[in-house]
Amino acid sequence: MMLSRIADSMFWIGRYVERADQTARILDVGLQSLTEDPDLGVSESCRALYEIFGMHRPAEEQLTVQGVLEDLVTDRANPSSVAGALQAARENARGAREVLSTEVWESLNATTLGLPRQLWPSRMHGAFQYATDRCAVVTGLIDSSMTRDEAWLFLRIGQLLERVDMLARVLQGHDLENTTDASTVLLLRTCSAHEAYIRSYRGRVRASRAIEFLLLDSIFPRSAAYCLMEVDEALDTLAKLHGSTFDRMGTEEPGRRIVGRAAASLRFRSLEDLVADFEEEMEQLQMVTGAVTRALGATYFHPAS
Repeated sequence: MMLSRIADSMFWIGRYVERADQTARILDVGLQSLTEDPDLGVSESCRALYEIFGMHRPAEEQLTVQGVLEDLVTDRANPSSVAGALQAARENARGAREVLSTEVWESLNATTLGLPRQLWPSRMHGAFQYATDRCAVVTGLIDSSMTRDEAWLFLRIGQLLERVDMLARVLQGHDLENTTDASTVLLLRTCSAHEAYIRSYRGRVRASRAIEFLLLDSIFPRSAAYCLMEVDEALDTLAKLHGSTFDRMGTEEPGRRIVGRAAASLRFRSLEDLVADFEEEMEQLQMVTGAVTRALGATYFHPAS
């Protein structure tokens, strides 16, 4: 049976690598749009980016692209930044070397050390490309060099929960009343879904279809529904490996109950119902990821407490 300390580390490696990847993608699209559209207010656009990551700034504060880069890219003390997330993933990997393949450790170590300590707006796209490319390498090595045992399952669950959380944050900050093609394409690009959407719908982008695709598509690996179904399957496999799928009350273990309710809420409700109170729905989806994380802690990471 795997040590709870190792399981905890693997889970957070998955979350932090995915967070670094998603943060770099969101910032690349968001900050690039500022240079392409001079009519966008820099301070307001930067404030919107901070809001996605739960970092609120006073309304009177004038925000700059340089400040965003320092706070959300190069700040190694901030686990919500690209460098901070990768630093945290590396520290967790140091304590789980016995279950990580050498290729994964070396790639994660090189990626973290290769990130710049300072970054200027003129060079930000190259830094974002480096981060997303290297995270893709780490993820690819995880998939190709690790057996599908408990370690991989915990890492996979962390990756998927982080993906759902980041998607919900992006959608929560999206203006549903802005149904222009430009706004919809920007949303899809931010979620790394534009090309997949085009291949699925083969036509002009539509705001309602984009929201539906991001939330409900069953085969797009970044949709909320797909990720929740994969989490449920991984939790089921973990429960079987531990010899039981039931808790003391005779019901399925709490993590699966939470995920099952969230997945059913998405799959068996109409899109109109979901968008009726969209901000609250996305807030609930973020709360689901937190609740599942706590349930995993109680079940696997810190069972004695």
